[in-house]
Amino acid sequence: MLNTKLNLYNAEWLDVVFANKNKSYGAYDLRSHYAGNMVRAMLITFTVIAAGGVYLKLHAKEIEPVTQDRSIIVVITPPPPVVKVEKKVEPLVKQPPAKALPAAPTTKFLQYKVTSEPVTEEPPKISELTGNVGSETKKGDPDGQIALPIDLPVGPPSTPAPADNEVKTTIGLEVQPEPYGGMGAFSKFLGKNLRFPSAASDAGISGRVVVSFVIEKDGSLSNIVVEKGMGYGMDQEALRVLKLAKAWKPGRQNGQPVRVRYMIPIAFQMPE
Repeated sequence: MLNTKLNLYNAEWLDVVFANKNKSYGAYDLRSHYAGNMVRAMLITFTVIAAGGVYLKLHAKEIEPVTQDRSIIVVITPPPPVVKVEKKVEPLVKQPPAKALPAAPTTKFLQYKVTSEPVTEEPPKISELTGNVGSETKKGDPDGQIALPIDLPVGPPSTPAPADNEVKTTIGLEVQPEPYGGMGAFSKFLGKNLRFPSAASDAGISGRVVVSFVIEKDGSLSNIVVEKGMGYGMDQEALRVLKLAKAWKPGRQNGQPVRVRYMIPIAFQMPE
């Protein structure tokens, strides 16, 4: 009866396989001691792995956290470009001054007055009264125009237009205000002077402060206000640095400098 479960390393099979052969050869010895060699190899492997784990656990060094330098990111967002609508200005047509026409000769009309005094002025003859009649007799151009006295109404004295001190926005402004050197130079100025507040640094807080200010007609910055604050000293730091800023180029409307309210966000960001 054949054994269906063959084991080539069984001693009986080894004797059959190596019958009439040199059993002192290495192959017979390896097969006869296979089971014992396998057990010893596995024990040695597990022992080495366990010993290595214990060694690493005992000699592992505590990894110190890496400290990173905190920096400030200043984000300056200019207003969207304004599409300038060119207004069609109709040219002024100068009216030529009215040409004065020469005055026509007139003859003084007769005024009848009863008096006992002798007449010193000879009245005009009937033939002379066929022309133009006026309040006095004077010479002139026969083809001229009779000028009648006109009393023109006298209007109130003109007053100068009041100065435009209204604070305007950047929307629809003809000439936008800007820092000298452009927004890049202003962003560099903020990045150089801003300091990350210690309160925000200790708390690990990042945030964005929105600040508005008025650019006066002479370009100076006034009415600096925090529109949206974050606290932790960020609001005060943004105000402090903006008060150090130099004057801008003022905005203009109709060729005249005007006051303009401007708004910028300043981001205080810690490295991740």
